[in-house]
Amino acid sequence: MAANLARAIVWRMIRKYDLRCVVTLLVTVLIALAAAAQSSEPARPHVENTEQLLGILPEVTQLQKLSAHPSPEDRWWILWLHQRINERILFTYLEFDATNAQIDREIAYADELHSYLSDRRDNVVTRANLLGIIIGGGLSATSNGLQLSTNLGKPAAIFGLVGGVASAGFGLMGIHAQNGKTTDFDFDSNMLAEFFDRPTLPDSTYQPLVWTLLNQPTATGPAGETGKEQLLRLWVRVKRVDSLDSKEKIDHLTSQPSQPFKLTIDDLEDRAAMLHDVRARISYLKRDLAAVVASLPAPPASDADSFVEMPNTAP
Repeated sequence: MAANLARAIVWRMIRKYDLRCVVTLLVTVLIALAAAAQSSEPARPHVENTEQLLGILPEVTQLQKLSAHPSPEDRWWILWLHQRINERILFTYLEFDATNAQIDREIAYADELHSYLSDRRDNVVTRANLLGIIIGGGLSATSNGLQLSTNLGKPAAIFGLVGGVASAGFGLMGIHAQNGKTTDFDFDSNMLAEFFDRPTLPDSTYQPLVWTLLNQPTATGPAGETGKEQLLRLWVRVKRVDSLDSKEKIDHLTSQPSQPFKLTIDDLEDRAAMLHDVRARISYLKRDLAAVVASLPAPPASDADSFVEMPNTAP
């Protein structure tokens, strides 16, 4: 039924050449379908909280009143309120995507540096292992060959000793190389800085609404715990940081090009993993937008004869 209503309204808008309304309504339908597919409708108080944060609670309240007993004169106002609300939701949706886009840029750069350092480390470790096998094995074979003669016992022992030392030395070289080299993070992004109250770059701040929603209590986890607090607790639990007082580690995770910090492979791996967590949390907030759309009253019927001309003044 809802799909038929949406389809009918879209065709009417196309006939009116109002492409802006068409785009807005299509996005609304997609968000509503996602909400229906992922979860049942949340409790109304939670939806009202989201509406208040979005600044659309007055419009939603008015829409509900008009939709309860719609008259032909009210139908244009109902449609106008739908468009006004959906435009605000669409703007917020794009803010979420813009924030995730900046996070994706930093993840991509961190992953690239991580791959570069990992490849260099793996080359060193592989060469050390191969040299240990070749040189140690060659010297051991020579030692065994010399032992075939009773007069060459001493040289055989020397070759055997040197072979053992060489194998152990190259093994220690491989172990030492496991940590890999370090590098500067010369990229203008530090999207984790705001989580740890560190200085942020101009393009690494979160949109006010996104940051407000991240600092709202969530329905999951301990009562009253915000999304930001859940992430911080997770990072400590999985040892991305030892504690929230680990100054050196946090400095590396939130570094910017002007700071002379050398990041290790582990630093880059932790940074990218934590950014993935933040991205997932922001994407999850889209469910709140979908819940708002799903809770809205259905648009008016698309019967052209039932519409009256829209007045020139807003309600």
